[in-house]
Amino acid sequence: MRPTPISPPDDSVILSLTSPGFDAAYPRVVNKELIPELVLQSMEWAWNTRRFPERPVRVLRLTDVWVAKEGLVFDREGNLYRETITQHSAGEIDQAHAAVLDAIGRGGPEAEPEAGVPVLLCKKRGIGNYGHWMMEMLPKAQLVHRHLPELAVRFLVAHAPGHLNDSMAQSLSMLGIDLARTIVADDTPRRFADLLLVDGLTEHGGYMSPLVFDGVEALVASVPAAGAERLFVTRRATGFRRVVGEDDLIAHAQARGYALVDPGALPLPQQVSLFKGATRIVGVMGAAMTNIAFAPPGAQVVTLTPAGMPDTFFWFIAMLRGLDYTEVRCPQSGPIRGNMPWDTDLVLSPEDRDRIFAE
Repeated sequence: MRPTPISPPDDSVILSLTSPGFDAAYPRVVNKELIPELVLQSMEWAWNTRRFPERPVRVLRLTDVWVAKEGLVFDREGNLYRETITQHSAGEIDQAHAAVLDAIGRGGPEAEPEAGVPVLLCKKRGIGNYGHWMMEMLPKAQLVHRHLPELAVRFLVAHAPGHLNDSMAQSLSMLGIDLARTIVADDTPRRFADLLLVDGLTEHGGYMSPLVFDGVEALVASVPAAGAERLFVTRRATGFRRVVGEDDLIAHAQARGYALVDPGALPLPQQVSLFKGATRIVGVMGAAMTNIAFAPPGAQVVTLTPAGMPDTFFWFIAMLRGLDYTEVRCPQSGPIRGNMPWDTDLVLSPEDRDRIFAE
């Protein structure tokens, strides 16, 4: 049975901030005609929004709740807090609900609430994606760490694979958060006596608060800028969503003064340092390009984007950071190598390549 969505009571709000309104501009899109109509429609409602009004960002405090899967929160009866549904599929919600009801039914020691200080939820859908962590989960930790230090909270984060786990730990440390105060959890339901939720900072694909960049600024301030002004961001390590003939493209970029960078192979402070000093950044749209958030206002950014990829995430980052942003939509080629239909190879025309790297 599908869980009943509920909202927290009004008295659960322990902090309310006003996220400033901001103006928006339609992005510069090259080869827009290649975008399938349905994909274009899914983005244009945001792209055509000229003004995002101010809105509240709230910190909510809940008692005796269960957390399951990628940050879904249920009350003691198994009702689901709708504020924690973040791109979860119906199937994922049903699986989490069934697991929580089973845990409630078993009772016993494993169902006892975790006692002690409040725990802040820093998990949401997309736990394996660097961009989701940096722009949607980490900002919650920074906000509570900054505005509610007296609570001395602990931070509930997801277990992430390999290098992402290192980046998560490094980012928390760079914000001054003691890693001993983190709780690392998998999908298994866990019960908490005192849980904090941050609501209103982001809606993936639809909204990003300027308050997110308080954490970005803190990370940028913690390291010096590196010397490279031009960066070409490669996806060699991922094995998908790569440009056909990338070796030639890299040689072309390097001949024009671009440094080759694979962010996934670098510790986070070095990534921040590199992008902090960059004034021109070119790369295929993907998690590594989240680092444009660290670039200085006015930096020129070009994302090479699969024609069929529906995405406004990087546009929001560029807009709020004050970057000169261009998407070059590229024909897709070959089989799907990742999880999504746009995880194919990309074809960049010689004409587009020359325009991108022209002085």
